[in-house]
Amino acid sequence: MHIRTIHKYKVIKRFSFCKKMYDIAETIYIQEQDLTHEDPQKVFGREKEYLTDISSEVYDSLCQGFIVRDNGTPSYQNKS
Repeated sequence: MHIRTIHKYKVIKRFSFCKKMYDIAETIYIQEQDLTHEDPQKVFGREKEYLTDISSEVYDSLCQGFIVRDNGTPSYQNKS
């Protein structure tokens, strides 16, 4: 079983996705991409509850001005 790391991100520009509004300074967690199995990336909320799956294209778009990785906090791993 492959273990994928989940990274912490801060929202820097407000956006809406899957009927949820993400506000500035909100924390979200996104699982790293699995290129081998082509599994979608999973998004988790502040309490680490599962919210939704996203494609790598959506992830790339979010990284272009909506979210930034929070390197001050260690990531955690999730088996998938």
